Amino acid sequence: MSETTTSAWPEIKLRVTADTRIAPHILVRSAVFSTLDFAGAAQRPTITGAEPLQLGAMSQYHVEQLDGPRLSQGDADLMFWLLSRAYRNGAPKGIATVFFKRAEALIELGRSRGGKTDALLDDSLQRLCSAEFRFEVRDKATKEMRALARTRLVAKFDRVADNAEYEYRVTIAGGVAALMKNGAWVALPAKICRKLARDPLAQGLHAHFASHKLLHDTWPDTLKDLMGRKSTKQGSKWLRVLEAALAKVSAATAWPQCELAKTGPSPGKVVVRKGAPRRKKASSEETFKQAAE
Repeated sequence: MSETTTSAWPEIKLRVTADTRIAPHILVRSAVFSTLDFAGAAQRPTITGAEPLQLGAMSQYHVEQLDGPRLSQGDADLMFWLLSRAYRNGAPKGIATVFFKRAEALIELGRSRGGKTDALLDDSLQRLCSAEFRFEVRDKATKEMRALARTRLVAKFDRVADNAEYEYRVTIAGGVAALMKNGAWVALPAKICRKLARDPLAQGLHAHFASHKLLHDTWPDTLKDLMGRKSTKQGSKWLRVLEAALAKVSAATAWPQCELAKTGPSPGKVVVRKGAPRRKKASSEETFKQAAE
């Protein structure tokens, strides 16, 4: 099937706005988007068809990257924004094509305007076009893995120079529709995504945790695999960066608990409890007033 073939995009019972990001579960419950920082001198690995890369994923999935450069959290942010744009006026009909101006995209993504940032947008779109994946999901009845999609995430994009209404025309690959069927997606608050944008690990952890209604306490090594951090060999270093990222997620979301537990029923595990946001501690002056009343 061609990646620009008409696809049956699932309906989303949600009003999608500029404050929303749409993420398929399989993309945030696997290491499709690495949480390593490939900026500066850091080398971004490239996968070739001769040597596909099996990516870390939760047990109900099997994910392989077949071709193209490894993707990062900046690419994830753009991809989830593109999906939210595609759903602004309801589910796409057939081919999901998004039209936008560069400045408009950068504003909604919370990125500053400039020559380097402009180039990064084009580079990210090119990576989303180049990276190809094979996705499988475990069948609930047979417990066997079944094919879900073999696809890139973006089928194509064009820069349009002579149009006053838009500068980019981006077609999301039809295979992405299959990743979202049966409610297998999560809506991420754009405000929190922007708060965590400077820490790729915090970005990845937030999206992963947000995709679950119920979270089980998790060993740090399990998250290392899911976050694409196998290259961090030193255990103590991984725990340091993990704790720092969890603290940022906790501050951005105000979840009641988001930490590497030291005590309690799950010491040594990452414990996340979402529920209602924790209440801010009252100041000493407020406490005095309440006591006086």
